[in-house]
Amino acid sequence: MKKTIITLFASLLLIVSCKKAPEATKQIEEKPQPVVEKTFSQKIEVAHKKEAFLTKEAVQFDATIEFGGNEIFNATITVSTTSDIAKITYKNGDEIYVNKENVFVSPSLSENPGVRFHAYTWSYFFLFPYKLNDEGTKWDNNFKTKETTNNFDVAKLSFEANIGDAPDDWYIVYTDKKTHLLEDVAYIVTAGKTKEAAEADPHAIKYEDYKMVDNIPFATNWGYYGWNIETGLSDKIGSAKITNIHFVEGFRKDFAIPENYIKK
Repeated sequence: MKKTIITLFASLLLIVSCKKAPEATKQIEEKPQPVVEKTFSQKIEVAHKKEAFLTKEAVQFDATIEFGGNEIFNATITVSTTSDIAKITYKNGDEIYVNKENVFVSPSLSENPGVRFHAYTWSYFFLFPYKLNDEGTKWDNNFKTKETTNNFDVAKLSFEANIGDAPDDWYIVYTDKKTHLLEDVAYIVTAGKTKEAAEADPHAIKYEDYKMVDNIPFATNWGYYGWNIETGLSDKIGSAKITNIHFVEGFRKDFAIPENYIKK
């Protein structure tokens, strides 16, 4: 009888311990994970719906750009959302094809020294919220301007050596503190000049009039301004009107550079 009681007691202990084990496991599984704060650039990517944007194959838009009252660019740009290929069709029929670092132009543009600038610059400004963490990007999240009044979050983007056509370029990025959408981006253009010369004449682009396309925000008006680190934006020097923004499919399949086009 005594042996039976001991055996029964041992069996009860085993049952109780088996019932408690899953509870202990459950407690471990449900332990809250630490919240990781998003970086400055990641907040911009979330605000501009980068994840949704990259599910699309390509985006197309019309861009009309003027500086000093003179139109310098008027074309339809089609660019892959990953930015590796693009086609630019001017209103007069001239064309530029971009295939990664290679640029091909219609014969009528063969003597135009600015085609590589136009081939990359305007699509880069359009795609800027999705290019912030490309290979070779470097962020200084502690960067501060010297403006006495600045109601935006600010950080500085620069690049490692040998990245793109102009690795010495840099960007000072301003974002809305609440929405994290792009507001202003100050920058230098070193194409055709030294870094010192470019830094003596920095400009800024102001992204305005956001509109939703497939629930993704795009700025439809860009203002170009003088800029300096002491006072921020100064005189307006140009503008861009971005219209007819829409996503397209089949761009890669149809992408074919004409045989008589010239590599620049």
